[in-house]
Amino acid sequence: MSKLDLMDYFYTHGVNYGVVRTTVIMTVGLLVGLVIFFTYYITSEKVVYSRKFNWSLVMVLLITEIIMLVISSNIVFSLGMVGALSIVRYRTAVKDSRDTAFLFWAITEGLCVSAQLYPMACTSVLFISIVMILSSKVPGIYGKYMLMVYGDDCDLDVEIIKSAIAPKIKGGVVTRSVNKNEKGVEIILEIKVKSEDLAIIDEIKAIDGVREVRYVSVSGETVG
Repeated sequence: MSKLDLMDYFYTHGVNYGVVRTTVIMTVGLLVGLVIFFTYYITSEKVVYSRKFNWSLVMVLLITEIIMLVISSNIVFSLGMVGALSIVRYRTAVKDSRDTAFLFWAITEGLCVSAQLYPMACTSVLFISIVMILSSKVPGIYGKYMLMVYGDDCDLDVEIIKSAIAPKIKGGVVTRSVNKNEKGVEIILEIKVKSEDLAIIDEIKAIDGVREVRYVSVSGETVG
């Protein structure tokens, strides 16, 4: 068999999925993608929830399916597809490592569904979804909070504030910053407590020279 005959064989012989088979594969992929969609929605802890990014996870899964179907249908088309995709550069910055994990999850499920491994796809997406939801609902032993104390008196001492709240803090107190100017002083403390204790605010407000106190929850790297 010559090279020309070999190329002709690869070009003319391939897998014909058909409309019905392709529709079934895409429908299963859509259902799997919706599981990922609702998992991201339920476990999202951001102040600003990105609906567009969540739908993009479903789109990535479906697009991955299409690419894999084209590659598996014909070896000649697969070589052309690989060449076309190799020139594409994706420069969208994903700041949250959790979003990167969801993208990788969507791509993996797309590969699994396009290979028609439906039991594996359904089992894996449900298992990971349950793990993600349960892990997001289980609180930590100590929650991180930022105490921002504003005072009119520049002589306001950090140690006075720490000694006032020390009996109510079991997880420790860390001084993050102390800024003083002609308008007063700004003190930022990081505390770890088992639950929100608003009595801490009253303890700090009772200190002479304190004008305002803010109690902010900290989630990972995002202040909410």
